[in-house]
Amino acid sequence: MTNEIRPSVQREEKEEKELSELKVNKEKNEKKIGILKHNQEKDEKKISTLKDDQEKVENKLSKLDDDDEYDYITIPPDGGFGWVVLVACFIINVIVDGFLNAFGVMSSDIRTHFKCSEFEVTLVISLACGFYMLSAPVASALCNKWGCRRTGIIGSVMAALSIGLSTYSPNIATMWLLFGVIGGIGLGFVYLPSIVMVGYYFEEKRVIATGIVTAGTGVGTIIYGPLSHFLFNTFGWKYALIMLSAIILCCAICCIFMRPLEPIRKRRVLGVSEKIDDTIHKVMTPASSIKGAKVAPTIVIIPSQQDEKLSLPDVAFEDENKIRCRTESGVSTKSRHSIRAEDAVRPLYKEDVLYPGDTRELPEFQSQPDMPTYVQQTTKVPEAVKESKMKAFWDIFLAMTNFHLLRDKKMIIICVANFISMAGYYIPFVFIVPYVKSEKGIEPKDAAKLISLIGVTNTISRFISGWVAKIPHLSPLLINNIGLLVGGTLTLFAPLCQTYFQYGAYSLLWGGFVAFHISLSPIIVCQIVGLERYSSALGLSLMFRGVSTLLSPPVMGAIRDITKSYYLVFAFSGLTFIISSLMHFALIWMDRSNKVEAADEKNKSKESQEKSVASDV
Repeated sequence: MTNEIRPSVQREEKEEKELSELKVNKEKNEKKIGILKHNQEKDEKKISTLKDDQEKVENKLSKLDDDDEYDYITIPPDGGFGWVVLVACFIINVIVDGFLNAFGVMSSDIRTHFKCSEFEVTLVISLACGFYMLSAPVASALCNKWGCRRTGIIGSVMAALSIGLSTYSPNIATMWLLFGVIGGIGLGFVYLPSIVMVGYYFEEKRVIATGIVTAGTGVGTIIYGPLSHFLFNTFGWKYALIMLSAIILCCAICCIFMRPLEPIRKRRVLGVSEKIDDTIHKVMTPASSIKGAKVAPTIVIIPSQQDEKLSLPDVAFEDENKIRCRTESGVSTKSRHSIRAEDAVRPLYKEDVLYPGDTRELPEFQSQPDMPTYVQQTTKVPEAVKESKMKAFWDIFLAMTNFHLLRDKKMIIICVANFISMAGYYIPFVFIVPYVKSEKGIEPKDAAKLISLIGVTNTISRFISGWVAKIPHLSPLLINNIGLLVGGTLTLFAPLCQTYFQYGAYSLLWGGFVAFHISLSPIIVCQIVGLERYSSALGLSLMFRGVSTLLSPPVMGAIRDITKSYYLVFAFSGLTFIISSLMHFALIWMDRSNKVEAADEKNKSKESQEKSVASDV
C-alpha cells in the first residue's frame, strides 16, 4: 500500500514542479511580449515623427516651389467694409483740414493773449501746416511699416495732446513748438493714412471714393469757421482750443476702422519674361555697370496672354540713357520676385495707392487683362540688399525723398510751381477774417462765415474734380492752370472789395477755383513722371509745399506789421497763383514741343526707310 502511494505522490510533485516551471516561463514570455510591445510603440512613435518631419519638409519644398509661381496680393473690395473705412476717412478730413483752415478765426484771440505781432502768431499756423506736409514721407513709411491704423492713432493722440497742452504755453515760442511742430506732425500722421486707405480699399470706384473723402476738407472748412467763432466767444480761447483738440482725438476712433485686407494667392504672369532675363542680361551688359549699380536689365514687355496661354512677348530694349536715368532714380531696384503675404498687406508697396484719379485710364491698367493682374504688376517690393526689421520703413521713406528725380526738367518745374502756389495758398485762410474785421468793419461773426463760404465751393470742386479730369480732350493740367490763374487774379484784386457781399463772392469763387489745383496736382504729377515714379514725385512735391508753407505766412505777417496794411499780403498771394499758373502752362508747351520733335523724327525715319528700299530696288 505504501509502495503504491509513493509513486503517485512523486508524480504529483513532478507535475506541480512542471506546472510551476510553465508558470515561470509564461511570466517570462509575458514580460518579453510586454517589452516587445513597448519597443513596438516606440518604433511606431519614431515612424510617426519621421512621417511628420517628412511632411514638413515636403510642405516647405512645396512652398518654395509655390513662391516661384505665385504672388500674394490684396484685391481692393470696392465696397463692402470699404464704405465704413470711407466714412472714417471722410470724418478725419473734416476734422484735420477744417481745424487748420479755420485758424484765422482764432488768431486774433491768441495774438491778444500773448501780446505778440502778426508775424509771431502766423508762425504758429505756418509751422503746423508746414510740418503737416513735410511729415508725409515719414507718415507714409510708418503706414508701410506699422499699418495705417497704428500710425493714425499715434498721430491723433500726438496732435490732440500737443495742441491741448499748448493752451498752457507761457509764451508764444512754446506754442510754436507744441501747436506748430508737434501738432503739425501729429496731424500729418493722422491725415495721410486716410488718403492711403482710399487707394487701398478702392480701385474701380476710386474717383467716387476720393471725391467723397477730399470733399471732407471743404465740409470741415464750412463747419469749423462758425464753430470756432462760437467756442472762442463762449468759452475763451484756451477752453475752446482744448475742446477742438478733444475733437481731434476722435480721429483715433476713426483710425480703428482702418483694417488691413487679407492677402490672396495669384499665379504669376511674368514667368516667360523672367526665363529670358539671363539672355537679356548678356545682351545688355552696360546696364549692369552703370555707376556700379546692381540692377536687373530694363525691358518693356508688350502684354501677352496670361498664365498657361503665355506666348513669348515682344521685347523692346530701352536705350542706355533711359536705363541710367531710371537706375539713378532708384526705380529699377524694384523687384518682380515673389510677393510674400506679409509684404502684400503693406499698402505703400502698391504703386498707385496714393493716386486719386481713375486707375482704369492708366496705361498700366489698360495693358493688363484683369484687375488682379494689374494689382499684381503694380505691387512691387524693392530687393533687400541686407535684411532689416526697418526695411518696410526705409523702402518708402527713401523712395519719397528721392532727389534724383530733380534731374528731370519737368519735375523741377512741378516742384518750383508747387512751392510758389503754396506760398499764397494759406494767406486767404489766415488773413481774410482779421483783414475784414480790422479794415472793413465787418462783424466778427459775419467775418467767420467767409471761411465757410470758401468751404462751400471748395467742397464742390474737390468732389467733381475727378470727373472733370475725365472729360475728353480736356487736360487736367489745363483745368489746373485756369483754376490758378482765376484764383490768383481774384486774390490780387480782393483788397478792392468794399462790401460784405463782395467779399462773400470772392470767397465763393476763390475757394472753387483753387480747389482744382489741390485736387488735380497728384494726377498731373502721375501723367508727367509715370506711375512707377509717382510716389517719389509726389513726396518731393509735398516737401516743396511744406517748406513754402513754413516760410510764407510769417513773412506776410511781418509785412503786415511793417506796412500796417493787408493789401501787399493779398497782392503777393494773387501773384504766386498767377506765376505758378504760367509755370504750369510751360509744361503744356514742353509737352507739345516733345510731340512735334517725336513726329519729326518718325517722319525722318520713315523717309530714310523709303529711300533705302528705293535704292535696293
